[in-house]
Amino acid sequence: MSDKKNKFIIVSPFYNVDKWIKYCIRSVKAQKYSNYHCYLINDISTDNSKNIIEQEIKNDDKFTLINNTVKKYALLNIYDTLTSHNIDDEDIIVMLDGDDWLASQNVFSKLNDIYNKEQCLMTYGSYVEYPSKLRGKFAKKIPDHIVKDNSYRQQEWMSSHLRTFKYKVWKQIKKEDFICAITNEFYKAAWDLAFVFPLLELAAGKAHYVDDILYVYNRQNPLNQDKVNHQAQLTEEREIRNKAKYKTFKET
Repeated sequence: MSDKKNKFIIVSPFYNVDKWIKYCIRSVKAQKYSNYHCYLINDISTDNSKNIIEQEIKNDDKFTLINNTVKKYALLNIYDTLTSHNIDDEDIIVMLDGDDWLASQNVFSKLNDIYNKEQCLMTYGSYVEYPSKLRGKFAKKIPDHIVKDNSYRQQEWMSSHLRTFKYKVWKQIKKEDFICAITNEFYKAAWDLAFVFPLLELAAGKAHYVDDILYVYNRQNPLNQDKVNHQAQLTEEREIRNKAKYKTFKET
């Protein structure tokens, strides 16, 4: 097993999370593994989030706060962050919502070991919900026959937090696959499907399921994407599921 110290790039878009953002930041700061950088993207919050973050990350060069001047929503924030900063192909992207947090001090250490041992291109895994502490219902391994048939888009949703992936795989996704045909804008309601389906297809057998709890999903935030505009979610999901599949990523 390689002892490589992979670099983790945490991408954390947020809007009005002043009740929880300190837990998110402190869970990253608490990591025993130190080779990371965290981008916090403020999607024009109207609460005290910005002030709290500025105090939490003061004099810490492992964090960058980005303050939007227009509202972009999650997917466009992620896209702009990953395309406008100097990120290496081998860097590992970590998706962390601003109102959620990492489950322990060993998350990055565990992920680093997994990427080195399994030679994977992507991980997905297990989470607990807050405040119930119940294990997430979508936390389960994708069956081998789905991987073999590349039939992710025809199955129930199974790729859950914590989601991480190599930047070189993300780069293979076409920009147009992030854009809704109806609105001609980046997906807003089913945005996570728009990049996770392509990542799963590209990574194929190199997408690794992590059974250990790495992520805390906060059910208390009333602004959670899965609690609003269900019709828009269904419409976007249908469109995303009908898009052309990606072929397995071939490393050069």
